[in-house]
Amino acid sequence: MCDMRPRQHRITHIPLARWLTIELITLVILSLFWSLHSLLAGYSAFIGGLIFIVPNAWFAHRVYRYQGARHAHLMVGNLFRAESTKIALTAVFFAAVFILMEPVHVPALLFTFAVMVLAGGALRWLIRPQPRR
Repeated sequence: MCDMRPRQHRITHIPLARWLTIELITLVILSLFWSLHSLLAGYSAFIGGLIFIVPNAWFAHRVYRYQGARHAHLMVGNLFRAESTKIALTAVFFAAVFILMEPVHVPALLFTFAVMVLAGGALRWLIRPQPRR
């Protein structure tokens, strides 16, 4: 027999605050680790992490502003604009650091950025969106 009961759809809650908190804690830990080498390395590591976090936070803000099927066309349009802007912001931040910041500890900056990229991907996979009740 066919089940004629209507399906209940739940709006999914994206844990953005949780992701951001974990990323910031990871950044502080990495920066403190690099400061054991030197204060310049710790500062450079912190800047490298911010180069990852700030564009991604802006991306999340822009993409997840709208929810629901009625706003699907707005969500898709925002997705492409937000991703392009995120990539541009990252490039501008890197250029600004290498042009304006003197001196910079390049290994700390790039290592922290790379770890934050990997950690960000792992967080999106490990902490999945939960249905709202």
